[in-house]
Amino acid sequence: MYGIRYHIITLIAVFLALGLGLLLGGTLGEGVIVKEQVQLLEQLEDRYTKTRNDNSKLHKESTELKQRTEALQTVMQQMGHHYAQDRLAGKKVAILHLEPVDLSPLMTVLQRAGAEVTSTLSITNNNGLFNPDVVPELNSKLALESDADFRFRQQRLADALLREMFQPSDQAVLKHLQENKVLTANGALGSKPDAVVVIGGASEQSTQRMSKFDVPLLRALRNQQIIVVGTEVSDVQRSAIRYYRDYGFSTVDNIDHMAGMVALVDILSGAKGHYGIKKSAEALLPKSTTAKEVTAQ
Repeated sequence: MYGIRYHIITLIAVFLALGLGLLLGGTLGEGVIVKEQVQLLEQLEDRYTKTRNDNSKLHKESTELKQRTEALQTVMQQMGHHYAQDRLAGKKVAILHLEPVDLSPLMTVLQRAGAEVTSTLSITNNNGLFNPDVVPELNSKLALESDADFRFRQQRLADALLREMFQPSDQAVLKHLQENKVLTANGALGSKPDAVVVIGGASEQSTQRMSKFDVPLLRALRNQQIIVVGTEVSDVQRSAIRYYRDYGFSTVDNIDHMAGMVALVDILSGAKGHYGIKKSAEALLPKSTTAKEVTAQ
């Protein structure tokens, strides 16, 4: 028989063993954790160093690429202006400015090329072109009833705008839309040009204009029997190139670049095709634009 003292000593031994086991286990476990943390920190430091070096290398390459691009653009500007010189002498060109973009570089190139920009039409309020409530009495100016079919109304509007721009008339529709701040029209209105440059595409806010106004306008232009070039800037949010192609017009998808303006000059000179930097383009420039020709000018 074991006495009470034996049991007490046994319990004490058990608790001591448990305590010692916990102490040793905790100490060993902490050492393992610390070791893993040190290894992880070393790996993170290596990755950070590598990433920093990669970023530094990429920044250097980006700076060099930017410098080369700027130098190339400078050369392209000089060659483009030289190439365009007097290429369009005597040609009358109208501009339909559907989407906001700075026209000054394009105007400079056309002027160098000898073209006469006879008239420009610039849209200032998209909603006024397809919302009858925005422009009171427009239907009456178009000789339409207030409940006229929408598509018929839009085609009538497009036909009227081109007729008043390119043929002698009282320009009642143009004046009404200008009075309501929907568009501005300048130049020798009532005079038919040799060619029309459409600057389109759309932003998120003007997407509806492409289907509700631009398409009827392109349909009306197709009946004008003149050269029509559909253009847009390189970073436009909604491209209109497919609409231009559907109606058989040559296109330039980077009219904000010198290469695009050179392509436009070639098209206005008689070239055909689709040029620019987007997937829809066939080439950057028409084949007739060569270094030899540029040098020879």
